[in-house]
Amino acid sequence: MDAVVARDVARRLHGDQRTRFGELVVEHLARVGAAVPEPARAVAWLHDALEGSGVTSYELQVYGLTSTELEALGLLTHVPAESYEMYVLRIARARGEAGRLARAVKLADLEDHLAHHSIPPDAPPYAWARRRVAVARARDAGVDHVAATARG
Repeated sequence: MDAVVARDVARRLHGDQRTRFGELVVEHLARVGAAVPEPARAVAWLHDALEGSGVTSYELQVYGLTSTELEALGLLTHVPAESYEMYVLRIARARGEAGRLARAVKLADLEDHLAHHSIPPDAPPYAWARRRVAVARARDAGVDHVAATARG
C-alpha cells in the first residue's frame, strides 16, 4: 500500500483519538512512520488500525494493503485474550517478511512510547518489550547480511 494512502486512512480511522499519553494517535503514527524504512511506512501508519478502530482487514485490502502487510498488521494487533508479554514474543518470533516488517514497526512504536518523559503506571512493560524486539531485529539483520554475503 502506498504510504500516503495509509496515512490518509489512518487519519480518517483515528480522528481525534488520544493515546495513553494524552496526545493524538495520528501524531504518534506520524512519528512511527517517519522512523521506519520506506517499505514499512504504510504498516507504521496503520499499526493501530485493527486494534483501535472498526476497520476490517478486507477494507484495508481494498485500499491496497498487500497480503504481507496485512500479515504484519495481524502480528501488530494485540488481542484482549493475550498477555502483553505473549503479544511481544509473538512479534519477536514471527518468521518471514511479515515478521521483519512487524518488528521494524514495533521497535519504532516502542521507542516512541519510551521517549515520553513520564510513562503512566498502567502502561505495558515497554522497555522489556523493546529489548525483546531489538534482539529479534538484530537477528534479522544478521540473516540479511548472511544472505547478501552468500549471494556474492
